[in-house]
Amino acid sequence: MKNMGSRNEAALTLRKVQFLFPEVSHEIAELDSLTKRSPYFGFVDIEISDNALFSMFSNNDDFVAQAYFWKGKDAYEATSLKIWSTLAKKASHIVDVGAYSGVYCLSAAKTNPKSKVYAIEALDRVYSRLLINKNANSTSNLKCFNFAMSDQDSEVELLVYSGEDILVSGSSTVAEVTDRKPCEKKIIKGVRLDTFIAEKSISKVELLKIDAEGAEHLILNGAEQLISSSKPDIICELLPTSELSHISKSLGFLGYRYYKISESSLLLKEYETPPASIEPPDFNILMTTKSSSELEAALPFLSFDHLN
Repeated sequence: MKNMGSRNEAALTLRKVQFLFPEVSHEIAELDSLTKRSPYFGFVDIEISDNALFSMFSNNDDFVAQAYFWKGKDAYEATSLKIWSTLAKKASHIVDVGAYSGVYCLSAAKTNPKSKVYAIEALDRVYSRLLINKNANSTSNLKCFNFAMSDQDSEVELLVYSGEDILVSGSSTVAEVTDRKPCEKKIIKGVRLDTFIAEKSISKVELLKIDAEGAEHLILNGAEQLISSSKPDIICELLPTSELSHISKSLGFLGYRYYKISESSLLLKEYETPPASIEPPDFNILMTTKSSSELEAALPFLSFDHLN
């Protein structure tokens, strides 16, 4: 068997060419082709703006770690993660629902070591990678859990759309989110966020991330008490098939405002109702009860397009 250095030689050489000669980077294939052509196995340094550094492991299967390996600093959801990390600095309790391999929860835990961060990942094999990344970064303030957040405290069906050799990010408890046939169906534990918060005796959550592939409305249904009492800032991915009107009704009466996050221009554009993610890379929105002036003060590096 080849040692790790020689196994990664092609990937390391190609990445060096890309960093040294950016003028020819257009000749280098997109991320998916790169990982197939020159696979990389090992830990990747993750750098998000000016916040704490950490590492993530990839068996040439984690698209988040792969993005940082090939593109460097701020390679993945740059604006969203900068917003998240900045808000995390002043948050005591943070919840990451749909944590995947951990870039959001690790960023929060490393940026604010005094915070308590809770990461929830439903798919067991992805959860295993999340634990590897947690342990590699000595984040004692990060706690990880393997179940699905839902609107009920009972078993739910998780639909998995990629095979066992893929660190899939698209699993969902909502069948209507895609017309694809699942590769696998798993019965797993489902927990309401209100139940989880009560069991952990968490008094307040200031920051919440939801990436649940169409199940956002179910998670919010199970978090009514938390949302109404804490009014956390929420970063959320909303698909075109998400229950947008339901989410608007759940949050609108609490005074939430909805901002589409531009990953390339450091711009937040406000909408009257939650906007769906239509084209990459702008998948996320920020939902907040902060006023326009409060939001601008909290995130001074952004430009804003407010409704009024």
